[in-house]
Amino acid sequence: NRNSPVQVPGVSGVVQISAGNDHSHFLKTDGTLWAMGRNNVGQLGDGTNTNRNSPVQVPGVSGVTKVAAGNFFCLFIKNNDSLWAMGHNHKGQLGDGTNTNRNSPVQVPNVSGVVEVAAGDAHTIFKKNDGSLWTMGYNHQGQLGDGTNNDRSSPIPVHNLAGIDQFAVNAYHNQYLKNDGTLWVVGYNAYGQLGDGAYANRN
Repeated sequence: NRNSPVQVPGVSGVVQISAGNDHSHFLKTDGTLWAMGRNNVGQLGDGTNTNRNSPVQVPGVSGVTKVAAGNFFCLFIKNNDSLWAMGHNHKGQLGDGTNTNRNSPVQVPNVSGVVEVAAGDAHTIFKKNDGSLWTMGYNHQGQLGDGTNNDRSSPIPVHNLAGIDQFAVNAYHNQYLKNDGTLWVVGYNAYGQLGDGAYANRN
């Protein structure tokens, strides 16, 4: 453990970073994706379940533009606006229609035009270039925002929500900022984190 910053040795040209639960990912200027840390369910995407205390390149992956790490899983967008995922998939958070963990990246099927992605504890949200917002994975607290509490292993649109400028994903709740300046929330609310004056979950 380090209580003062240390430089990651031999690494340069980093343009984006993302931290999950015990694992880290970074994107370099050449479009390659690198990872380190815990790898018990394949979240590093290197084809193994071996923990890494030095960065390893995710093999066979290039043209990456954005990366988002969640709780033991990770997603990334490529320069053709396709969405890819790896790691823990017990709630369908990888969006490939299964609940199978993946230690190498798999493309999220039937999805194109992805411009933003974010990952929570076991759910994922992404935005498409048409402004639509999509989600998949764990939904026990209603965090998928589809009006149910059913887990989803394939992407579904977020219910009655359009015109989103920004979104933020936490473990079990989400926030959405619309282009009219209004703020919207969904999911777990036991501590009032949705800010709606109540303590009830919202789906």
